[in-house]
Amino acid sequence: MKTFNKLSGFAIALALFAASSPLLSQELTVKTIMSEPSIAGMRVQGEELSPDGKKLIFLWNAEGKHPLDLYVADVSGGEPRKWLSPRDIDPPKDREKKPEDEALEYGVVIDDEFERARRGQFGNLEWSPDSSKILFTIGGDLFIVKLGESSPKRLTKTEDAEFAAQFLSPDRILFRQGGNIFVIDTSDATLVQLSKEASNQRNISVGGAVVSDDSSMIAYTTSDGSKQRALYVPNYLPYYTAAPSFRRGWTTQEIYLTKTDGSRDDAIKVTLPKPEGESYFYGIEWTSDNGVLLVDRVDKTHNRRQIFAVTHNDKETMSFLVHEEEDEKWIGGPSRILEASPTDPGAFIFGSEKDGWHHLYQVNLDSSEFKEGNANSDVKQLTKGNWQVEWAEWTEDGNEIAFSSTEESPLWREIYFLNTGSGERRKLNSGAAAGMMKSAERMENGTVVFEASNVITPGELFAIAAGGSARKITSTIPEDYSLYKWKSPSFTEIKAEDGKMIPAKIYLPDGFSRSRKYPMAIFVHGAGYLQNVINGWNNYYREFMFNEMLRRKGYVVLDIDYRGSAGYGRDWRTDVYDFLGGKDYTDHIDAIDHMVKEYSVDVNRIGVYGGSYGGFMAAMLVMRAPEKISAGAALRPVMDWKNYYAANPFYTSQRLGDPKKNPEAYKRSSPISYADQLRKKLLILHGLVDSNVHAQDSIQLVEKLIRLDKTEYFELMLYPVENHSFVRPTSWEDEYERIEALFKEELESEIAQ
Repeated sequence: MKTFNKLSGFAIALALFAASSPLLSQELTVKTIMSEPSIAGMRVQGEELSPDGKKLIFLWNAEGKHPLDLYVADVSGGEPRKWLSPRDIDPPKDREKKPEDEALEYGVVIDDEFERARRGQFGNLEWSPDSSKILFTIGGDLFIVKLGESSPKRLTKTEDAEFAAQFLSPDRILFRQGGNIFVIDTSDATLVQLSKEASNQRNISVGGAVVSDDSSMIAYTTSDGSKQRALYVPNYLPYYTAAPSFRRGWTTQEIYLTKTDGSRDDAIKVTLPKPEGESYFYGIEWTSDNGVLLVDRVDKTHNRRQIFAVTHNDKETMSFLVHEEEDEKWIGGPSRILEASPTDPGAFIFGSEKDGWHHLYQVNLDSSEFKEGNANSDVKQLTKGNWQVEWAEWTEDGNEIAFSSTEESPLWREIYFLNTGSGERRKLNSGAAAGMMKSAERMENGTVVFEASNVITPGELFAIAAGGSARKITSTIPEDYSLYKWKSPSFTEIKAEDGKMIPAKIYLPDGFSRSRKYPMAIFVHGAGYLQNVINGWNNYYREFMFNEMLRRKGYVVLDIDYRGSAGYGRDWRTDVYDFLGGKDYTDHIDAIDHMVKEYSVDVNRIGVYGGSYGGFMAAMLVMRAPEKISAGAALRPVMDWKNYYAANPFYTSQRLGDPKKNPEAYKRSSPISYADQLRKKLLILHGLVDSNVHAQDSIQLVEKLIRLDKTEYFELMLYPVENHSFVRPTSWEDEYERIEALFKEELESEIAQ
């Protein structure tokens, strides 16, 4: 694995950043951190580069508030300019209230200003193939507007929402409505229905439409959810309590092909060899001659991956195995790359971790020699090393592949171009964005758009035209942001008990001295498979600011990429297999021991907090390591993995298998199994309408703790309106003020000032 030995450029940049700040910094409080608009400003969303590579559209609001406006920028130069506002196009209509209704609105107002500001947002931004107009949705209806004009044309006004819309040509638009796929021709208002399989009654859905290069064919996926079960998520805010349900569980998937002109009455079902165990499609892609469909499928319940080449005629399909690989734990990786060459109908690339790291492989396929269920093909590895590729795309001429990777360091990403003929590589000339984390790549007609950031600098968009250097497109960071004098955490590695090195970020208080003893707060990132030890801005920006606030209060703060995290190859990813709370847990214990020994941390004053998977780990640490953890805050946590198997069998079975076949793995991996060991303070925080990690996890644990007479050791806070990802600033504020209060009460005695 690449070590953390290339930080000199970052150190210089951060020193310059600090030197340019005022002498006195603004005070950081939870309210300041969680307020809207954010002190860090608002990042752009939904960026889309025009097919000619000349224009960029994105969503943003100059005041950092909702609703977001549509902006357009010239890649070659000039400031982005506001193009459209959703309020001007289709202002939200509040429902008419009867006098008696108004008289009863003395409690919680459900449809308040916060909700209204987020209703009727732009969605589904899409350029036409000729770069002359864009398509978008508002309130579930389709609109189209020409470049340079400010009056969109409404295409639909229906009760059912239209979504997943895309251009087939400048006049023809494909979209989904009522579960099925349609095409509308705006030149003559012709409407054609392409799919017929969707059925709410039979729980069959249609999605994933992939269009051939010439727009004559589409492939789409059907998912039969008839064997799924309903999970109920009660909403207690309305006058009458509502309990909407979400169907969860495995589905049976099929792929169909049809013509986009509607000339076929029925689509052709793709025939593949029968999968073994549960299966799902990793991706589907048309070759450049539109004659072969590539199908990437995983079966044997995550252990086997097969790529098929599918040919077709007017009546049937024929499939040929092109590539196969297996993993004794589970097939995975940072991205699902399957990209056909735009010029060579026999060439495509895919990403795989089969050598231990996620790299690119090219297949050269001779479709003229398909026989006996297999296709003659040559598979060549294009990239190699102890680093991973995370995004890849062919250039339009088919001579090069652009990709981003961790080759220089796992702390950031760089973008490269690989010549598929010579194997030579060149690094993107990123200019002003050199040495920064690069993400959100877009590429059209030789132009590349990416976001660049570092750990204390929020992301901005940059563009590079062919042969040029990067030009900054957006400036979204408020001037006052620098007044807070942000200090970068240090990046290091900590040795685990099995000899592997744990990536870590460490925040140290001002005037840190090893002659003193310090309290420590540990932040645990969520998702399990996610990377947070990066020198870049990400969705955990609130936690970064909260950690900085704790640092200023005299805390040491620790943030590690424990086993199972992204960014470090297949072995690191799968080290949690069969035991969640195994090596990922011991990584935290080893890191705590290191911090006590090397950074003067008081072992009697250590707290931990995290959300989702981080909440699960926080609960595990409080219950199983009371001699090291004095307090923990578990936000929207998984407390029993069999519950999450019901909600998300895909994620859970990858790591733990089927609960009925592997009950011991579920038992040892679930915090609720260790409830009798709780003897330190545990704060549990959960959104009641969480449709991902259901609030039942926290509620079940609370009931078990009550029965165990553990009420002195826990507190529970439920947020009636919040889903898994909180949206209201007041909810964020309440949540983190409770964490701050917990740490103050349990950890701050004798803090070194």
